Amino acid sequence: MNKQVQNLLKKITYIEADIEIQKQILFSTPQADRKELERVVGIIATHKAEINTLRAKLEKISPKDHEHIMLLERAVTEFKKIASTRKFRSVQVMQVQEDLGLQLNQTTRLPCLVKACDEEGGWTIITLEGEVRQFASSEVKEIP
Repeated sequence: MNKQVQNLLKKITYIEADIEIQKQILFSTPQADRKELERVVGIIATHKAEINTLRAKLEKISPKDHEHIMLLERAVTEFKKIASTRKFRSVQVMQVQEDLGLQLNQTTRLPCLVKACDEEGGWTIITLEGEVRQFASSEVKEIP
């Protein structure tokens, strides 16, 4: 990933963080303070437009990186949907200097970005390619 793509991603991350802060401000603002509510909603809308502009730049600079990022975002959305229906007792996320993988019963180790074990021992992972995969406890050698 080139430096220009990394810088765009950093900007998007910072803007997304500010959107979350603005949402908290919005939720804590009294409904009677219409002016403040409108101001905060305007900031959020502006930030979302900025993100769309930066994403378009990203796609233009590096269509391959853009597609990979979109795959990962879809995987995260799917993972969150699964997490809303299951209670995970263990969640691990890949760190910068550390590989993460799930050891299956065969000698196969699947590298992944995220792995989570639910209360029944089932596993859900996000692969490096942005695919969400699920495994029954009987298919996995690991114990959380």
